[in-house]
Amino acid sequence: MRKVAIVTGASSGIGEALALALAAQGTHVVLVARSVDRLTALASRIERAGGRATVLPADLAAPGAAQKVFDEVERRGLRVDTLVNNAGFGFYGPFENEAPAHLSEMLQVNVLALTELTRVFVPSLLARRGAILNVASTVAFQPSPYMSAYGATKAFVLSFTEALWAEYRGRGLHVAAVCPGPVETPFIDAMGAGVRSTAVFKMALPVDAVVRTCLRALDGTSPTRIVGLVNWLLAQTSRFSPRALTARVSAAMFAPRSRSTLPASSSET
Repeated sequence: MRKVAIVTGASSGIGEALALALAAQGTHVVLVARSVDRLTALASRIERAGGRATVLPADLAAPGAAQKVFDEVERRGLRVDTLVNNAGFGFYGPFENEAPAHLSEMLQVNVLALTELTRVFVPSLLARRGAILNVASTVAFQPSPYMSAYGATKAFVLSFTEALWAEYRGRGLHVAAVCPGPVETPFIDAMGAGVRSTAVFKMALPVDAVVRTCLRALDGTSPTRIVGLVNWLLAQTSRFSPRALTARVSAAMFAPRSRSTLPASSSET
């Protein structure tokens, strides 16, 4: 019998690549995102390769979306073994340039929807001794000037994941977070103008490296996996440096060349 995995933000980037990888392993993937056309195309690609996919369009920026996803999964009689909370988007630039509506939607998707999806699926995942994979980021390990709210959402994801890992590790439910740095997906350019001029975003990872780490995280026992040796070293360094110094160094690394940086959202929701 096929395992069933929900992948949010499956329309592009990490979510799309991870859905393809899970399907190749024989998992029935439930594809969640806003774009019906992209999800349908991905599902067709999976099924042509002999896999199984279900399209479940949802706007996770809308309040109550998590419950609707759960209800639809239940209505279809799907028994979920794995929940991948990948959907998210960000903003790059001075904080005052981010539109309030954009900020609210980002908090809804990155924090509230992820938390609510986890809550509604935890009972069935516990019963099936399943897994939860949350896609965080290396910005979770330090303050992130010019990505302040986005970085804070990922710090929440990391802390939340590690707490649940400790809570459920003795009850058969594995919970893990994967923390990549910048990844070569549409997410980067959607962050905002000038983002590629910064030192950090010039070190973008290939998406395949992130997917490999995600698969290892699902099969492993540890709560946190950082993608790439350089990113691992940077994360450890920030833990031992004074927080004020870490914030100042981050500000220098992420500082935009122009104060006119405009807001934009990711296509991975």
